[in-house]
Amino acid sequence: MLLLPPNSKTRMHSPAFTLMVLTAVIWGNTDAFSDTAVDCCLNTKDTRIPVQIVASYFHQTTDSGCPIPATVFITKKHKKLCTPPEEKHGWISKIISHLDKKRKSHQ
Repeated sequence: MLLLPPNSKTRMHSPAFTLMVLTAVIWGNTDAFSDTAVDCCLNTKDTRIPVQIVASYFHQTTDSGCPIPATVFITKKHKKLCTPPEEKHGWISKIISHLDKKRKSHQ
C-alpha cells in the first residue's frame, strides 16, 4: 500500500468535500423539510366546553408528530379547543357521544 503525504490541496478539499456530502444528505432528506406543517396542541385545559358551541372533534396523537395526546374540539366559529384525552374526563366523552349521534342522524 502506497501512502502519500498529505499536501495542502488534499487538506483543503477534505472540509469542502465533507460539507458537500453533509449538504447532499440533509437536502435529500425530504422528511426534514416537509411542506406539511403539523398543527398540534401544546397543552390542554380541563375547562368544560358548552356542547352547543362545538361543531366537531378529532383525537390528536403522538403518532401524528404532536408532543401530547389530546381531544381537540372545533367550535362553530372554527376555533380549536384542546382538552385532555377523552378517557380522563366524563364531560369530554359526553360531548363526543353527542357529536357522534348528531353525525349519524345526518347521514
